[in-house]
Amino acid sequence: MDITKTKPIDTEEIVVNLGRLVETISHLRKKRDEHNNLTKEALTQRNEINQEMNELLVKAKEHMSQRDKLNTQVKESKEKRKKFQEDLKEKKALLEEMTEKEENVKEGDIRKKRRLMKNLNEEVEKLEWNLQTSVLSPEEEKSMIQEMEKLAERINKLATDVHVTTTQTQLWREISSIQKQINYLHVKIIDSAKESQIFHNLMNQFFQQVNVLRKKANDFHKQFLDNKKIADIQHKEFLNKVSEKNELRKELKEIQKEVRKNIQDKIRSNLEENAQKAYAKYERGENLSMEEFRLLVEKGMI
Repeated sequence: MDITKTKPIDTEEIVVNLGRLVETISHLRKKRDEHNNLTKEALTQRNEINQEMNELLVKAKEHMSQRDKLNTQVKESKEKRKKFQEDLKEKKALLEEMTEKEENVKEGDIRKKRRLMKNLNEEVEKLEWNLQTSVLSPEEEKSMIQEMEKLAERINKLATDVHVTTTQTQLWREISSIQKQINYLHVKIIDSAKESQIFHNLMNQFFQQVNVLRKKANDFHKQFLDNKKIADIQHKEFLNKVSEKNELRKELKEIQKEVRKNIQDKIRSNLEENAQKAYAKYERGENLSMEEFRLLVEKGMI
């Protein structure tokens, strides 16, 4: 079989396949690069959102810390107020017991003041009960506390007017001081609770923003993963096609090399045959053409 006649057909087919592979590789490279760019963009967007989210979380945690600090103050103030209320209850009971045991009968005016003191004390107790059991607005609570303080001042003045015993007076003073402490703590609880609610609301606002951003970050992360997966698949296919192209180029070079060798062998064979024919003519004494003469000289045959 003459390879110079059969191999060019194979070579042409390989060249066509190589051309198709080059186009495919170019297309795959373009698509791979496009998805790599999309992957980088999604990654950048995700990282930027995560950075913003982290900054918001820092602010949210700062507000949470302030809220928790205020809630702790509210808890501590309530515990103190509870102890003062228990102490107040004991001292009022002791004062009532001392008053009942008092033997000296006072004049009518003194007795009236004593009754008034008792009535005012009952009003204070009623206000205390309402303050502890009723659902009131902050303004109503402060107004009630102010009214209690005014009643306490009136009771202290009446106590001085009726010249109660030193022990009773001391008890009244202690009761008045405890009541002021309770009122102060109650106002502090209200103010701290209101401030705590402000920080709680701010904290929730930041957490809500974080939740919105987290959803966006998750969406970009999904885009990042999807595009990376596609880019990896296309890159793998790209490498496979490049390997296939290299194999074809290698095969083409081998065929071309073999074809060139066969052509050269054929040329040498034809030259040798022509040289032998020319030499035979020379031996017979026949006239040689210039080409035949040159061929014999080059071969060193004459």
